[in-house]
Formats: sequence, structure tokens, C-alpha cells
Amino acid sequence: MTIVMTAKNQVTIPKKITSALGLGKGSLFEVEVCKNRIELIPLQTKEREFTDKEYAKLEALASREKGKEKPVTGKLIANLKRGAL
Repeated sequence: MTIVMTAKNQVTIPKKITSALGLGKGSLFEVEVCKNRIELIPLQTKEREFTDKEYAKLEALASREKGKEKPVTGKLIANLKRGAL
């Protein structure tokens, strides 16, 4: 799944991910940089347990999206900087 960062450095988390994790307006995240990745870890004020059905949905989502990553090329980056996309 590919998403685009806005000019204000914002990204939108797709609904199927927020629904699967029970996230909504005001959700808090810990942000970590791991090598060349950004990880968003949802913070909960109370511990939450996932059902087997929720785990199955997350696994299915991960399987469907695996391999759909798009390589970022210099041309794409240049176009984004120019605002051509």
C-alpha cells in the first residue's frame, strides 16, 4: 500500500488499517526511526487485547499488501519537489 506525504509533512493512515487497530481521531502514537523506516506505534491508555478474528484480519491485510511496495526513484522525488504530482 502506498501513501503520499503532503506539503505539510502529513500522511493519512488508510481506513482499513485504522479500523483493524481500532484507531480514531485523537489516537496517540510513538514514532521511531529504524534504519530506513518510520514506525508508528499506537499508544493506548489501557491495554487492549485483540481477538482471533482481529488478528486474522491483520494477517490478511499484510498478505494482500506484501510485494506492492513501489520503489522511489530520483525522478519521482524530483517531481514531488516540483509539485508535479
